[in-house]
Amino acid sequence: DGRMFPVTDNSQTIIDTITHAAIKAGVEVRTKSKISSVEWIDSSDDNNNHDNGNFAINVSSRSATAAKEESKEYFDALILATGSFPIGHEIARSLGHKVIKPVPSLFTFDTKELVREGGTFHGLAGLSVQTARLTLTVSDEMKPPSADDLTDEPPSNDEASKPKKKKRKKKAPAITQEGPLLITHHGISGPATLRLSAFAAREFHAVKYNCEVKLHFCPKFEEQQRRLGSTGGSEDILMDALWEMTRLIPKRRVATGCPLFMTESIEENDDTSTNETPNAPIIPKRLWAALVSHSSISPDLVWGDASKAMIRSLANNLASFPLQT
Repeated sequence: DGRMFPVTDNSQTIIDTITHAAIKAGVEVRTKSKISSVEWIDSSDDNNNHDNGNFAINVSSRSATAAKEESKEYFDALILATGSFPIGHEIARSLGHKVIKPVPSLFTFDTKELVREGGTFHGLAGLSVQTARLTLTVSDEMKPPSADDLTDEPPSNDEASKPKKKKRKKKAPAITQEGPLLITHHGISGPATLRLSAFAAREFHAVKYNCEVKLHFCPKFEEQQRRLGSTGGSEDILMDALWEMTRLIPKRRVATGCPLFMTESIEENDDTSTNETPNAPIIPKRLWAALVSHSSISPDLVWGDASKAMIRSLANNLASFPLQT
């Protein structure tokens, strides 16, 4: 069902899966052992008499008697899976690699002003939207640094003395991700949020996570309308669809519920089974009422009395709602 966790909702299931796969593959698991260093032995070196591999692993371990033992083992391949643990970076550098400075990733967005009392999302924790689009416009402060700036190694004397070339200014594209979105007590979460935090991790880090993200509540509805012949920008397409409500349901209150429906089932992307539910409101009732209020529309106003300026404001909030993180 597109979930990110096992149906058991228990992390032990994941641990068991990995453990069973390792046993089946013949993986030997060692405990109380620490890799202190790794050496690369050139196969063309005349002094290399080891046929077991070019990686010499220096291991320190403790026996059952708690005595520390040092040993050197040889392997033909090495995988570093140490995450952000410093020893992994040290080993990589010792083998001639440049290590890119790590930054946080896969985080939720804290939007305090929206969830506090009086904010648009106040009291809406737990509500979700099946498919939303989050967009981060990359500012000058977010421009990706050079490869040398990303490493945590000091520049050499030769590199430091080289004059820096002037670079042409290029407009960085916006970073966009789509997926389910969840409103929390602190802001927003869900796959769309986590994906954007991953693909824009360095951009967020560059501005200390203080920036504006635009939220599109109904991108799939917009795509559906385009297939039906609608043209223009996101706001224009939603404006046309909402303005039609002033003719179709003139006596219904605007804040009663979302009048936008999916008329067909659309797969989110090729690698997930998450679908928009046809013939169901795109936005939950309470969230819709909050967006109507945010657009300065009275809760008692009916569609027939709504002005174009009001509908335009609502369409703008649906297509490009500002989130200050």
